[in-house]
Amino acid sequence: MLKKLAFQIIPVQIFLFVFWFKNGFIDKVMGVLLGAVTPETAYAGDTWAGWKGYIVGTWDKSQVGHALLSPTFDFMFPILIALQCLPFILIIRSVLNLEFMTDRERPWLLYSAIASLFVAGCMAFTQTISGASDGQYLWQFMGFSMVAIMYIRNEQKR
Repeated sequence: MLKKLAFQIIPVQIFLFVFWFKNGFIDKVMGVLLGAVTPETAYAGDTWAGWKGYIVGTWDKSQVGHALLSPTFDFMFPILIALQCLPFILIIRSVLNLEFMTDRERPWLLYSAIASLFVAGCMAFTQTISGASDGQYLWQFMGFSMVAIMYIRNEQKR
């Protein structure tokens, strides 16, 4: 059974899943829901108001961010939440499709890596245009996503 597992692919699945599950679902979805359901016990930083204060506060440090991005928060934040959940949902589909087995095509894993690159790129754009320090880790994660895409494609050719 162990010989049938693609050990070179499983770490990519785990990393993409854990990163986006934590940053998308746990931080955003659960934080906002807990803030709406039990505002007195929810961690204030993860509620809608907490995220708005943090993100808009970061954008407001730049005149460009203040003028272009800050007014769009209430519209863009739900889109951001959906985008951040997409890579880990695609990983779940990848696992259900048994893409962690050897001799399998891995389209859902590739889609997840592409979604990860897209989401990190969108976030890096807003952080870079605002001059925020979060841009640094997002650029690094974009690099990881690009390497993951190349790695997955290379593994599929074998």
